[in-house]
Amino acid sequence: MMTVASLIHDEREMDYAARRAEVHSGQLDSIEAFDELAARAAAGEDPYAQFGPNGLEQAIAEVGATLTMTPAEARELIMAGDALRYRLSFTGHALACGRIDKKRFLIAIKRTDLVTDADEMQTVDAHLAEAIFARAPMSTTRFTAMVDAIVAKWAPEAVRRRRERATDDRKVTVGPDRFNPGQSRLSGTLPIADAAAFDARLSAMAAEVHAADPRTVAQRRADALVALARGATSLACTCNDCSSSATEFGETAVPEDAPTVDPHHVDPGPMPCSCAADKTAPRANYFIIANLSTLMGLDDDPAFLDGQGIIDAETARKLLAEARRTYLHPTVAPSPESALRYVPSKKLQALVRAGELCCTFPGCNAPVWQIDLDHTRPFDHQHPDRGGRTLERNLKPLCRFHHRIKTFTSWQDYQDEFLTAWFTTPTGHLFVGNAYNGRDLFGHLAPIRSPDHPARVRHATQRDTRSRRARRAEQRWNQANPPPF
Repeated sequence: MMTVASLIHDEREMDYAARRAEVHSGQLDSIEAFDELAARAAAGEDPYAQFGPNGLEQAIAEVGATLTMTPAEARELIMAGDALRYRLSFTGHALACGRIDKKRFLIAIKRTDLVTDADEMQTVDAHLAEAIFARAPMSTTRFTAMVDAIVAKWAPEAVRRRRERATDDRKVTVGPDRFNPGQSRLSGTLPIADAAAFDARLSAMAAEVHAADPRTVAQRRADALVALARGATSLACTCNDCSSSATEFGETAVPEDAPTVDPHHVDPGPMPCSCAADKTAPRANYFIIANLSTLMGLDDDPAFLDGQGIIDAETARKLLAEARRTYLHPTVAPSPESALRYVPSKKLQALVRAGELCCTFPGCNAPVWQIDLDHTRPFDHQHPDRGGRTLERNLKPLCRFHHRIKTFTSWQDYQDEFLTAWFTTPTGHLFVGNAYNGRDLFGHLAPIRSPDHPARVRHATQRDTRSRRARRAEQRWNQANPPPF
């Protein structure tokens, strides 16, 4: 379908070029005519308006009518077809083979649109297709991170252009909601670092109220946004205790002839709840994973911002300049005592979360620092030494929904020695949950494999020798006995 839409686009562009050639040769009579045309173009006038709709517009109309699509949907299909034919041909082959779907192919198109060099684009396309065919299907968060990492490695200039575009395209719009009367819709486009700071501030303000606050998390975040707009730095709590305190100390109507009372002789009574006070703004927390060499400026490897995705090295260094840091050393083995405790240490929690990009359940995109850590082999609270220990190879992040699915249903899971998470459905189907993870992005997080035993090496060498002898014997027999037999 994409290829057909792209071919229609090519044909309509040829028709448009032929029509322009019939009307005008493209040559100008004088320098004055050229200056006039340039001035009109600079003023925003389309110099080709006299020739009618261009080839792309004609193709959009034709494809939209044929497939009953809106112009935006038809344009997206045509642009995807053009990218499949000219920019991402190898990745398009993965789409044709069913290794990825249309949604992930569109992600690849969007994340590579700023790669302008043809050789770099071909290299990015080849490595992306290789990565797709080498891995099991993955969630969109993992797929996006994989594409961004490949672009950062093979087309670094595109990363710089992306950062500049993100800064130039920032905006916030507020307008009425067309589908819900009485409501408005707020949307914005911000650089990834600013968006993460804003999101973290809303979450921090929503979490500072009492647990008895009747509002949902989503409602508290919305109220926090309104509070920020009104100049407040914290969110007022609306639980029963705080509401009654606010009522007691709220303004009341006072008659004009009421006697004046010295405020120093009035019993102040109980103080209102501190949640309602305008106190210091809560600390906004967000989590960034980066190589130490990147922070020191020794390289420009990308970093990962939890809940947002890949960020460039310059942005990571700016965000981490005043951050609280935790240094991870995967080669350091945990103590035997910590493996027998149910709750992992903070270092181990950070190591496990840094090794993943999101929830490990197949297809889930939940941010890794906002979800649970699950023991793959259940922890034995009565006899911890009998199995299910709290080790990196027995822990994985799962969102609360999938954590409950795994715990209370017949889903089965398994982690191999390379920390790959495997999930088996109740019907017996097997899926990989973390086909691309933080250990692929940050190679130093990969578990150190113990050296092979000498006997294992000897047996492998003997097996290879026997295999080579068998192949040579088969080749000699085939040469001595050519067909027909």
